[in-house]
Amino acid sequence: MDEQEMEERNREPAFVPRAATSPESNDADRPKKKHKIDETKEEKRKRRAAKLAADLRKTNQDIMSKALSRVRLPMIYRGGALRLTRTPGRDRVNTVRLEELIHPNELEAAFVFAFCIAGPVFFQNFPLKTTSNHRLDCPVVGRLSQEDFERVEGASHLGYKDLYGANLHMFHPEMPSSGCAHSKILILVYPGFMRLVITSANLDTEYGDNHYYIQDFPALSLQAARTYEEPKFQTDLCAHIQDLGCPKEFWRPYLKDNVYDFTEAKVHLVTSKPGSHSQENSETYGQLRLRNIVRHHILSDDDVPKMEFEVCVGSVGRLENETFLKNMLESCSGGLQKHVETQPALKVVFPTVADGSGQIASHIQDFPALPNAMKEIFHHYKSKDLGCLFHMKLILALRAGQPNDLPLYAYVGSHNFSKNAWGSAVPQKDKRAKKEGWGELRLEGMANFECGVVVPGEWIVPMLETGEWEELVPYVRPSPENRYRPGERAFKRLPQEDMEKLMTLGGAGGMGSIQLMPSGAFDAFGSDASGPRLASASAAEMLCILTCNGIRNILSIHT
Repeated sequence: MDEQEMEERNREPAFVPRAATSPESNDADRPKKKHKIDETKEEKRKRRAAKLAADLRKTNQDIMSKALSRVRLPMIYRGGALRLTRTPGRDRVNTVRLEELIHPNELEAAFVFAFCIAGPVFFQNFPLKTTSNHRLDCPVVGRLSQEDFERVEGASHLGYKDLYGANLHMFHPEMPSSGCAHSKILILVYPGFMRLVITSANLDTEYGDNHYYIQDFPALSLQAARTYEEPKFQTDLCAHIQDLGCPKEFWRPYLKDNVYDFTEAKVHLVTSKPGSHSQENSETYGQLRLRNIVRHHILSDDDVPKMEFEVCVGSVGRLENETFLKNMLESCSGGLQKHVETQPALKVVFPTVADGSGQIASHIQDFPALPNAMKEIFHHYKSKDLGCLFHMKLILALRAGQPNDLPLYAYVGSHNFSKNAWGSAVPQKDKRAKKEGWGELRLEGMANFECGVVVPGEWIVPMLETGEWEELVPYVRPSPENRYRPGERAFKRLPQEDMEKLMTLGGAGGMGSIQLMPSGAFDAFGSDASGPRLASASAAEMLCILTCNGIRNILSIHT
């Protein structure tokens, strides 16, 4: 190459990549690239830190905005409420459905105990690992020995844990050879308050006439908790929860550590526990507890009106035993009306064979053989929502001859009208009774766990949504027109051997109880004196405890 050619080549422009000279290139980006190249490591770190801080501020703002927009669950039952099950033919007034009481998204902890729990009802309302409608069945296969029961129980625990999650546990109350755990209780813990539900309803149907007592109890402030004195209602509730076998990891932080204020309870708790109770425990349970409440909180020695009683229960005991009947009526009158005649002081509302049964039974052995005076206390059951099953347990204490006036009190809960539920009051055998102030009577023959409340008459109307106390009554009140006619008799269940055959073939409803607690609660309780204070709990953060109701039958799951 000669000198002239080299000179011409040097005058040609330097090679530029096509992309850089294309019209799509953005000249404004070039200085920024130079800036990035020239940016020191410290400047780069500060720039990234500033961007991260801005992102965090925006994220926190979004979180706070969502939190503020979320409406906190209100305490709509702070004053206490009495409700009926909202069956298909009933209005919304003075009625409720179970799903309206349970709010799974806000639920922080819960204890649920019932004689019968239907799988679909349970899975639809409580947060679990699975929402599948498995059936919690308890086929009747006869009584098991203690050793066999413990073996089956252990296997059932593992099966439930595997299906519903590692946080699923089970417990059951200690039971005698007969009787049952019949209480129906829900304790639902929400942010800022606890909701208590005591009912006659099992978790199995919306087509039954049942009662609910509901009350929301607010959380105590730290200052109020220091001077809080536990009322008897709270003491009795905690004692019954323990009797049912609930582990202390639940009842201690929620019912014993001055967390919730129970002083606004307007009702009196009545519970039953299997066994005989004497000495200082003689007035703790059953009909003697009822007698004590009526004597000291409903009536006074100076003003004892002549009384009559209206009883509507899902099961009637052996009322041919007039000793129990008169004994029970004395307790209903607080022991202040010593000679209560069975007729006309008592009216029993109960279906006949022709009326149908639902979930009820009479244990009267030979109804036609009863004295006429005893037969005449029975009246047909007719639901105001025609066709509904019959399952409530209601006692109304009325002034004699004034059945439409406001009752002196009402009892609602799980107790049927039987010795198994209320026990039998008999004289104290211990000679120290009078000296020690134990009372003249003791209880014996009680076979069931039961729970209910006595509502003073002045609180019945305030606990309803209307001003009519009879809205509490879901049936047609007794009258001469609906009294049993000659030849009619109370419905009686099938013989036990036939019931066992039927239940073995079809499977009984799942029997048990459920308790929900925050995940990790068993580790946190005890190590943290303040108890669990979780801001929120999702379904995955819940601990579910399913409890057998104490009847020693094989538990099985059918998917």
